[in-house]
Amino acid sequence: MRVVKDAEERKNEILDIAQRLFNEKGYAQTTVEDIMKECNIAKGTLYYHFKSKEDILSAMIDRLIDRQEETMKEIAGNDTITVVEKLVRVIQLLSHRWMVDEGLCEQENEVLYQKSFTRTLSRFDDVMTSIVEQGTKSGEFTTAYPRESVELLFCASQLLDPFVFHWKEEEYQSREKAFFWMLEITLGITPEAKKQLYQLAGLSDES
Repeated sequence: MRVVKDAEERKNEILDIAQRLFNEKGYAQTTVEDIMKECNIAKGTLYYHFKSKEDILSAMIDRLIDRQEETMKEIAGNDTITVVEKLVRVIQLLSHRWMVDEGLCEQENEVLYQKSFTRTLSRFDDVMTSIVEQGTKSGEFTTAYPRESVELLFCASQLLDPFVFHWKEEEYQSREKAFFWMLEITLGITPEAKKQLYQLAGLSDES
């Protein structure tokens, strides 16, 4: 007996199965037929929801962005933690932005990855800016350019992305320290807030 599912439920099922197959076989090695077989659906059903395999990957990334945006909003609105802790949690969340699965981190996905960068910044910009504005209001940050600072720091954080740059461990660590130094300077973080920043980030304050 054919199981009839809600359109959104079916769409998410296709995404879940495709994500697993991309991880197990790799994006390039996974075919649309593989996904259809695992989902036990006809070609027409799959193409009703997605135009192509690239469309599936794009929707998968959009879904990840949606979930991360919700988490960021929860962090930004959490009054039980400090502004500095909010900032560090958001940075940690963004550092895992592309860890959908290792199978997606392939050279042929680079164009889609770059397109997604702009989407991600536009979606997270307001939430990240609100956290920095909370810090300026509390006196922990002194930047006169909250939104612009967020955008510049977001771009700089891409140097820490393992998909784009394949640093050796010591190279990555030096750039991570440089990023937090840039964060400190750009946001004008006060000495007391700076101590908390480095402590939460698990880095030594070498100043």
